[in-house]
This record gives sequence, C-alpha cells and structure tokens, in this order.
Amino acid sequence: MSNKYLNNIAVSYGDAPSSEPSDAISTIDGNNGDINAGQKGKYVWLSPKWSSESSNAVSNIRIIIQKENDPNFEDLAKGAGGDYRYLRLEKNESDKIHALRLLRRKDEVNYETIHALGFDGFSTDINKGRGGDYLYLVWKNK
Repeated sequence: MSNKYLNNIAVSYGDAPSSEPSDAISTIDGNNGDINAGQKGKYVWLSPKWSSESSNAVSNIRIIIQKENDPNFEDLAKGAGGDYRYLRLEKNESDKIHALRLLRRKDEVNYETIHALGFDGFSTDINKGRGGDYLYLVWKNK
C-alpha cells in the first residue's frame, strides 16, 4: 500500500511473550513492545490497522487514565491493578497518521526529542502515575 493511513489500533492480550502478534507496533531502539512491561498483569500489545482511505484516518491519539472501568474500550493495563488506561483515537480534517511506533525511555521526552527522531506527534505517557519506563506512541503525519 503506497498511501496508508492509520484507521484503528487493536489491543491484544497474552500470558507469555510468545503471544505477541506479528503486526504489533514495534519500538524505537528495539526496546520491549509490551505495554505492561515492568508492571504486573497481562502482556499487552497494540497493532495498527491501516487503510488506503484517508477520510476515516486517525489524526491524534490520546491516552485516557481513569479510576473507573469503561467496558467500551480495551484496558492497556489489564491485570496490573490501579488505574485503567485507554486509547482514544481522534479524527479531524487535517493531519493523518501514516507511521506509528512505540517509544520507551527512562526519562520524559518532549517535542524536541520527538522531532529529532523524525516524528511529528506523540501521546502522553502511557505509564503516567504507575512508575517504570516512560512509554509513548509516536507518529508521523501526512
């Protein structure tokens, strides 16, 4: 697909590293792609779903962290205890995500770091408030 646009992200759970889906989002620098790495709970992976259709493309990804379970969304911290963590995919008329990776770091990142790595946008820290690595989704826009 020469023109691909992100139109969804599937959440997968497993009980072992071997459960990782072949299309899971890869990390920059070869770090662990399990969203729950360093936490208790299930292994959790994210798999981007692409389309050649730009009209339904995702333009921004927000991380929602809350105390209440929302059965309409898949928990990124499944089995870890504590707050629930969800993806909210936003769509608008402008920027469309066409490349997506995970960034796991020991320190917080900012726009300078993201731009230096060649990306246009990033989510808030998926691990915010639970310790461990800083973990972000980073993307390129068209």
